[in-house]
Amino acid sequence: MPSHRLLRACAALSLAALRPLGAQAPREWVPPQPPCDIKAGHFRVNSAIVDLQSAASKPLTRDRMLSETKDILTRAITIDKQDKNPAVWYYFGRYYVEVGDAAGADTAFQKAAALAPQCKEDVDRYRARLWADVLNGGLRNWQENRPDSAKLLLRQAASLRPAHPRAFLALGQLYESENKNDSAAGFLNQAAAAAGNDTAFAQQKKEALGEAARLYARRLQADPAVQKWQHTRFSRDSIQRLLAADSAVLARVQASSASRRARGARLAPADQQAFSRDSAARAKSVADRRAALASGAATVAADSSAAAPVLDPVILAYRAYLQAYPEATDVVPGLANLYFQSGRLAEANAAFAAIYPADRRFAPDVLIEAGQGALRGNAFAVSAKLLGRGLQQSPYNRDALVDLANAYQALRDSANVLPVAQRLTAVDPLNRTTLRLVAAGWDLRDRRDSAQKYRDLAEGGLQVDVAISTFQQDSTGYSVTGVATNSGSTGSAVQRLTFEFLDAMGLVQVTQAIEIPRLPPQGSHAIELHVPGTALVAWRYRSS
Repeated sequence: MPSHRLLRACAALSLAALRPLGAQAPREWVPPQPPCDIKAGHFRVNSAIVDLQSAASKPLTRDRMLSETKDILTRAITIDKQDKNPAVWYYFGRYYVEVGDAAGADTAFQKAAALAPQCKEDVDRYRARLWADVLNGGLRNWQENRPDSAKLLLRQAASLRPAHPRAFLALGQLYESENKNDSAAGFLNQAAAAAGNDTAFAQQKKEALGEAARLYARRLQADPAVQKWQHTRFSRDSIQRLLAADSAVLARVQASSASRRARGARLAPADQQAFSRDSAARAKSVADRRAALASGAATVAADSSAAAPVLDPVILAYRAYLQAYPEATDVVPGLANLYFQSGRLAEANAAFAAIYPADRRFAPDVLIEAGQGALRGNAFAVSAKLLGRGLQQSPYNRDALVDLANAYQALRDSANVLPVAQRLTAVDPLNRTTLRLVAAGWDLRDRRDSAQKYRDLAEGGLQVDVAISTFQQDSTGYSVTGVATNSGSTGSAVQRLTFEFLDAMGLVQVTQAIEIPRLPPQGSHAIELHVPGTALVAWRYRSS
């Protein structure tokens, strides 16, 4: 069935455009309009014009006059060789409009406009009238469960106005309803191409691109080549992760051995034997995993190539949609995941750089939401770049800081995890997630003591955990809600927190202090604050 949006749009067409073809009410004859100064050029064409005028103004003889018009114009072409006379085709087009023959009118008007380009505007008015009638006929047939007739009429409508997306969009939706996804995607892409950059067609273009992307994505789910490639890639990636872990351990073992030699230190014989045995086993594991990667390289390449023809159209469809509508960040996880599934994360970087170019300014919320979507799609490098750009404009966004730290952690970026986690402690210091990220940052820098200190705090040293869940604007200001929880086995002391509310420049506009009362073991206390303001963008708190 047609979408409600499409039906509403068609219902909005003018009553004149929806007038049934071949209506019997008398009408005033409309001659060719300037600049279509087309001349009859032949006596038979003059006679056809007279008959068309009579058919318009005299309903009782209309059918006979139209029949004579067709006969006269046919003779002009076949007997009098007037096929190069634009007037013949122009008035043939006018005849076909009167009898409701869309295909005939389309052909005749195309020839008339080719022979008399000055008549294009005049011809287009009739084509638009006919297009509206044919389009609505197609939609009506679809509603009444006559899909074959609907397709015929919608194709005619598309040929009458190929620069208008509506008929193509309807065809795409019709074929989609029949699960003929290849045909559906083709027509949806034609709808998007017809819409171009015309703002009048912006919604239809967005709908067409979005539906095409979803169609392509659905086709992936059961495709054997994609399933096989995902299995192969998962196996390869697992080996690579294990190889990275073994290599890191082996490097530390070798560094420890080199340090002992440099100091002239020796292990006890039993310890030396255990050390040699463990290091040899680790070295063998590294060698075996490298060999496994090498032996599987041909399979990886073959399976990747086999899946590419299925994955590529989906990636292109998502890219086209997001390129046109970068604010539609709900699509980002899908595109990021497609790059992740295909194992082309380097291409993902380039694709998202084109969609969100560095020289174009985006609202921080758009960049942050896109970065969060990329994180959900496992495109960690893309996520880090987008979140980083968003945080340049909104540096105290707590959720964005958490996600950026997680992206860097997934990348094992030892240079960046800790600084971001420390920025987070300035916003949300009494939260276990914050403490775990600080621990991870120290761990990546091989600072075991510092890492353990924050792990201990996260796992029990922090008795009261503060979790802020919402920050919302209402008609009188802003509200923050959350909960403080005592996860310990003893009662907690009273705690006082000072919340600061910041504007877009990072300046404190409002301050409010709250008190968290003594909490019994496993007890909790709701946090609710409300402050006045109209341009607040972030919050932070500190013990006071």
